[in-house]
Amino acid sequence: MRHVYALAELYVRLGDVEAARDAYLASLDADDGLAVLGVPADEVVAAAQGRRTRAACARCGARLSRKRHRCSRCGLRC
Repeated sequence: MRHVYALAELYVRLGDVEAARDAYLASLDADDGLAVLGVPADEVVAAAQGRRTRAACARCGARLSRKRHRCSRCGLRC
């Protein structure tokens, strides 16, 4: 299941399931790569639609917590 969520996060960033799969496969060993190849594309899209998007800093792209209004990496007030 962790592969599905990792692929879903990359899918949201890259906008294409196959591009997300290629980027994720580059970081895995052979056994995990085979498991990722078995994940259907519609399952990745469904997981991406079901996930809430996290707020990100407009300047540096760092993820922001729900309570903070200032980026801890670059200091931008969001």
